Amino acid sequence: MKTWLLAILICSGCSSKIKEKDFQKSLDVPGEVTPEAQVVIPDTLLEKFEVEKIEAATATVPSKKVKISSPSLKTSTIKPKQIIKPALPLTQDTPVSKLPADYTPQMIAINSKAEEVWKKYKSNHFVDEKVFMDIHYMGMTVGKIMVTNRGKKLIHGKEVWHFHSRFKSAPFYSNIYELDDTVDTYVTTDQFLSTRFSLIQRESKQDVDDLQLHDRELMKTFSFWKQKKSDGSIKNKEKSGNIPYFSIDPFSVLFFFQGLPLKNGDIYPIPLINKGKILILKAEVEGREEINTEIGDDIKAIRVHATTQYTGETLKDGDLYFWFSDDKYHKLLKAQAKIKIGSVTADIVDGK
Repeated sequence: MKTWLLAILICSGCSSKIKEKDFQKSLDVPGEVTPEAQVVIPDTLLEKFEVEKIEAATATVPSKKVKISSPSLKTSTIKPKQIIKPALPLTQDTPVSKLPADYTPQMIAINSKAEEVWKKYKSNHFVDEKVFMDIHYMGMTVGKIMVTNRGKKLIHGKEVWHFHSRFKSAPFYSNIYELDDTVDTYVTTDQFLSTRFSLIQRESKQDVDDLQLHDRELMKTFSFWKQKKSDGSIKNKEKSGNIPYFSIDPFSVLFFFQGLPLKNGDIYPIPLINKGKILILKAEVEGREEINTEIGDDIKAIRVHATTQYTGETLKDGDLYFWFSDDKYHKLLKAQAKIKIGSVTADIVDGK
């Protein structure tokens, strides 16, 4: 799976088991410090997707739950410079731009299936919820990851959740290969739709800035990618593409699961947006079981099996498994990625 969701689970090497609190604290930068992906984008997009603090905005967003319904996937018209106002219920009558000329029936079908999944979603997120996980490979701890909810912001007048994560290689392993990756994503609070996704990779052999902006008015995604090579040269890529209205990025899907009922046998086809492409994550709730973790033994958990597929192309990278707490919180407890040689596992070591 060529997304950050799998990348955070994969690094090879060796290390002693990580117990140092200092290392855990190094992942959790206090305050609202959020690094920006260093890419060049048009001013019009930069302005439209600027992140604002709630207290600095004049818009008020009601807490009333809005009915989830897709905007019309038929050709429609809007007035020039018309903007969707904050928290406006998104119904068939909501003004949206015309669908792109190359918007395919396949994309409409993907959106239709996804809409049924989104109808089952109920917001289940809490400010400052935080999970620390150790990454294991071949019986050794090779890194640590923190996943947290930094609260609500505004983008283009829409209220969004700010989800943040940081992944670092273990101190010993860093002498061989150092990883320090950061992800920030912003997802609308009413319908849980990805708006802005940023990935910063600072590694021994990888220096990448990746910014993806998802425009629901245009039904398009815009991807900007920059790589600094070992010889100092810079490689830039830009890509855009059509998206289903109901879709999210590869990182926020972890939080999306929290809001789903996760009943045994449930199957959720979830469109993921990554670098201008659409990836279909098929998640099946396989059942309930008890697992042992660093925070306790015999914890009741829900096992979810996820397989991935690009539109028209099945990936060969292996399956993903997730374990969520079998309670109202659906907290991520464990994740596993099967690869060619063995598997990589992330296990919770701390959380609130």
